[in-house]
Amino acid sequence: MPVDGEVPWSKAPHTEAKHKIFRAYLARWYPILLSENGYPSVTYAEGFAGPGVYKDGSPGSPVIAIQALLGTPELANTKKTTRFVFVDNDPRCVKILGEQLRANFPVRPRPLDLMPVSVVEGTCAEAFEPALEAVGAWHQPILAVFDSWGNAPVPYRLIRRLAQNPSSEVVVTFMPQHFTRFVSTLGGEVDAVFGHDSSWREVADIQDGSKKKGFLLGKYRKMLKEAGFQFLLDFELVTKKGESLYLIFGTNHRRGLEKMKQSVWEVDAQYGIGFRDPKDEFGEALFDLDDPQLAPLERMLVERLSSRESVRVETLREFSLFSTVYREQHVIPALVQLRERNSISCDRPRIERAAMVKLL
Repeated sequence: MPVDGEVPWSKAPHTEAKHKIFRAYLARWYPILLSENGYPSVTYAEGFAGPGVYKDGSPGSPVIAIQALLGTPELANTKKTTRFVFVDNDPRCVKILGEQLRANFPVRPRPLDLMPVSVVEGTCAEAFEPALEAVGAWHQPILAVFDSWGNAPVPYRLIRRLAQNPSSEVVVTFMPQHFTRFVSTLGGEVDAVFGHDSSWREVADIQDGSKKKGFLLGKYRKMLKEAGFQFLLDFELVTKKGESLYLIFGTNHRRGLEKMKQSVWEVDAQYGIGFRDPKDEFGEALFDLDDPQLAPLERMLVERLSSRESVRVETLREFSLFSTVYREQHVIPALVQLRERNSISCDRPRIERAAMVKLL
C-alpha cells in the first residue's frame, strides 16, 4: 500500500550518512564492473525508490545514484550500458520521482541505449523482477537496494535470484522493531522474508530488547546466506540520541566487501551519526571515525584468541574483514594496544602480518 502521510517527507536523521555510504560505494562499484575487463552492462535498482527528493529539497537516492555514475571520471566516455530501475507502489512517489529526474537531468546526459531509466509503479514483491526483465538486466551485475521503512518486505525468491545472478549485490534496510512490534499480527507472507522460516516468531518469547534485535538480525543473516550470498556486512547506524537503523550488505566477492567497508568508514562525524557492530556485546557506538575506536575490535579479538593457541595475525585480519565491521587495517593497531596492556604476546618484536599472537 502507498505510504501514510505526505509526500515528499522529512529526511530521517540517518539519511545523510546512509546516502554518503551509497554515493561512496557507487563511485567504486561503477568503475570496477564497467572497466575494460569488466561487464558490458550493469543495473542499479531500487525496490522502494520514493519520490527522489525530501521535504527540504535535498536529493533522494535515485538522483544520487545517477549523479554518482555521471561524476565518475573513468566512465565519462564509456560505451557500456548502465541501467536504472526504480520501483515504488505509491503513485505520488512515482509521479514526483519522474518530475525530479527531469528537473535534475533536463538534458539526457547519455544516449538512451547507454543509460535507460525505468520508473515503475508497483510493490517490490510483484514489480521488481518484471521491471528488471523488461530492461534486460538479468545475467549482468545488479546492485539492488531495498531501502524500505525498515520492515524489509522482500521475498526470499527475489533475494535468491539476485544472489545467483552474476556479480550482483544487495543492500537492505532492516529494523527489527517492526517485526517485534507486529509479530502477532503479521501474516504468513512475512515468513517468506526470512526464507519461509517461521521460527523468527520465537522473538515474542524473548524478554530482553537487545536480544530480540540480535535474534532477528541473525535470522535475516541466515536467510541471506541460504539464498547464496557468501559475504555479509551488517552494521547499525546510530544517532547520538540512540536512534538506530541496520544496514545489511550481501555480496559474493571479497572486493565488494572490502569496498563497502571502506565506504562505511568514510562516514564522518559531522552528521552526528556513528555506527556499531551488532556482534559487539557491549553495543559501543563509534562516533569519532577519524581516530577509530578499537575497543570493540579488541574485545572480539580477545574472544577469537580465547583458546589460548597461537594465531597468525593474517588469520585475525581475515576474521576482522569477514566477521566484524572493522577493516583489515584496524587489526594490527588493535593488537598493539592489547600487547601494551600485556593482554597478548607476540612471537616477533614487531607485530606484522606474519606474526603469531596468543592470549597471556
